[in-house]
Amino acid sequence: MKLDVLKLPYTKVETLEDDVIFDEEVFKCHTPLVEVKSCHVELKAQRFEEFIYVTVNLKAKVVLECSYTLKHFETTISGSDELHFAPSKDEDEDCIEYKGTFIDLDPYIFNLLSASIPLSPKAPNAKTPSSGKDYRVLTEDEFLREKEETGNSQFDALKDLEFDE
Repeated sequence: MKLDVLKLPYTKVETLEDDVIFDEEVFKCHTPLVEVKSCHVELKAQRFEEFIYVTVNLKAKVVLECSYTLKHFETTISGSDELHFAPSKDEDEDCIEYKGTFIDLDPYIFNLLSASIPLSPKAPNAKTPSSGKDYRVLTEDEFLREKEETGNSQFDALKDLEFDE
């Protein structure tokens, strides 16, 4: 999705909607994101002199990897962000620098989509795995409690060292 800076009226909010298709060669999915099925974006752009303010709202159908079962499942992700663009970085530290008359928003939209994914997505009806042969599944609280009780075995060998006086 490209934003034409010259077509933006001064101080008036321009609303744009589009379905964004991400090129798989350029925008690589990383776990837990497996695939982007569709992504609908609504933009509100406003221009003040050479500054461009953009509000991005997206709703995407994606395929994620379940953190419990490692199986893929389809879900909907929503996200929103505010972007500020300026022709040079000297104007404002928080602004993203743009060159020319077009701003390519696809990288910012993909980053927003990636940031909107939960850290450990769970498929509907996915249950916590249970312990099995040669492995145990612990909650974080159980792990921390057990670690505190056993101590740090890396330094246990130092307890037996004798120093010359």
